[in-house]
Amino acid sequence: MASIEEFKGQISAGGGVALANQYMVQLPSIPGSNFSARERNVLCRVARLPGRQIITHDRQIGLMNQKMAHGYANADVGLSFHVLNDYKAKSYFDAWQNLVVNQDTQQISYANEYKYSVKIFQMKKGQSFQIFDRTFDVFGIDINVDIESFSEANAIYGVELENAFPTTLNGIDLGDASTDQTVEVSIDLSYMNWKRIK
Repeated sequence: MASIEEFKGQISAGGGVALANQYMVQLPSIPGSNFSARERNVLCRVARLPGRQIITHDRQIGLMNQKMAHGYANADVGLSFHVLNDYKAKSYFDAWQNLVVNQDTQQISYANEYKYSVKIFQMKKGQSFQIFDRTFDVFGIDINVDIESFSEANAIYGVELENAFPTTLNGIDLGDASTDQTVEVSIDLSYMNWKRIK
């Protein structure tokens, strides 16, 4: 068994322990929604990095039974957002799902009209988010500060969900006994595949 000093040494060598509350989510801009990139990231309460399951079947060779891989499956990724009184978070996912199935015409859209890339990053403790996301003029030099590229550079791990779209938009429970509870909206994203990008 490792000593406490060895354990502390491993933590130091690895740059410290990764913390679950240090993350960033990049969701696409959706037509008809004014939910900004900054709001989408700041109001994201819970995000899950995707996993992958190797699908197997059993193969009998004599008396021995072996598992043989024949594919993989990706589980949906869940996200939860704080809902403010402007209900932008809920309206954003309403608009995105409406791109999939138009609620006025009851028509299903083509996949390229509603599938987008979604990125999720694990950030290192001590890294800060960029405060500004606009262009400044300093001594006649334009400096463009981009919140997303700045934050990506400070990520320690990141994945991209390819061709993602919201399949489940969970209901919001309201009740007279919930006097101190805030409203949240939870969604599940389905996607074609995910890949590591950081």
